[in-house]
Amino acid sequence: MELATVDRLYNEIMLLSASNQHVLYNRMKKELYSNNEVIAYTTAGKPLTKNEYIEQINIGLKQIENGEVITDDELLKEVETW
Repeated sequence: MELATVDRLYNEIMLLSASNQHVLYNRMKKELYSNNEVIAYTTAGKPLTKNEYIEQINIGLKQIENGEVITDDELLKEVETW
């Protein structure tokens, strides 16, 4: 964004009442810190947003509920074959 545009935007914001400035600020802050922010990475390095992270957790929990797990001993045996 060009500086002239930013200056015009700032001037327009300053024309708003204090309460409307506060409302605008809160909306902007909410948008900036929305669920689109990267909060984690997969083991492959893929960035995950908060929503994607929660989705991965829910997938893992469902796998546990469905018995899609292996024991420590089974994992150790599997690692030996790598």
